[in-house]
Amino acid sequence: MKNIKFKLGFSLIAILFIVACSKEDSTKIETTQLKVSDFNKIGKIHNSFLTNVKDNFKIIETFTDEQEKIEAIYQFNKDFVTSLDISSTEKNLLIADLNKTKSLVKEDVLISKSFGISINNKSNSKKQENEENLFDIIENLKTDGKINNESYQILNSLSNDLKANYEGSLSDNQLKINVQLLINDFNNVGYSENTEGELVGTVLAISISSIEWWEQNPDALDNLASKSNASNKALIAPWLAADLVGGTLGAVASAGIQKGVNGDVNWEIVGWSALAAGATASTGAVGKIVKWLF
Repeated sequence: MKNIKFKLGFSLIAILFIVACSKEDSTKIETTQLKVSDFNKIGKIHNSFLTNVKDNFKIIETFTDEQEKIEAIYQFNKDFVTSLDISSTEKNLLIADLNKTKSLVKEDVLISKSFGISINNKSNSKKQENEENLFDIIENLKTDGKINNESYQILNSLSNDLKANYEGSLSDNQLKINVQLLINDFNNVGYSENTEGELVGTVLAISISSIEWWEQNPDALDNLASKSNASNKALIAPWLAADLVGGTLGAVASAGIQKGVNGDVNWEIVGWSALAAGATASTGAVGKIVKWLF
């Protein structure tokens, strides 16, 4: 009888142990396997900024000063944040980063900070003096151990593709294909939550969402695109790249700044920085804004 009780007791313990381990493994899988689709909310919010600008932004003809115009665009985007279905903390983070990145609405500022090239000489890839660009920041994050080799490869490949698209040597269709391949790469890595995966996943979610938005809204370019391109739902470089690179720059710049200040990176904050910079840059790509600013 004692032997039976012992066996029953041992079996019960074994079962409880197996169940506990099973739950732990289940939780582990749930929390470590990040997918780009987990960041679809950010991509949708990014696109909502674009739609809001396209449909609702009114050109203020009396504004002639460039800074005055930039401030008006920032205020417009800031006001839109209040309508978003996100927490008050997230709204505050987003508004703060919209303010920090408001100069990126200007194409020349965005491209200089991203690629280190002059807007007046797109084929010249020479870095602007004393200015750390997108590629430099990615390199530094890898050197300092803040991102692993997989993240480095994805971010570097995306940045090179955006630069090629901006310069006109990579088509919009091929850019979309390449982004989808990078999404597959990300999904196969197995990133954990609260890691660099938050940065890379957000950037890719914004990128593919933006591409899809421009495919569906070619008229947002107004007369900046040819009728033939608009009818084919294709986009003329550099407008697509100027949109996508904003999110990438915002994310890695935020990570780089945090690393420099305290040595650690809050990856959630990085995600909202990506959204803010992406929203600002995409606003600057909408045709009526481009014509107004320049």
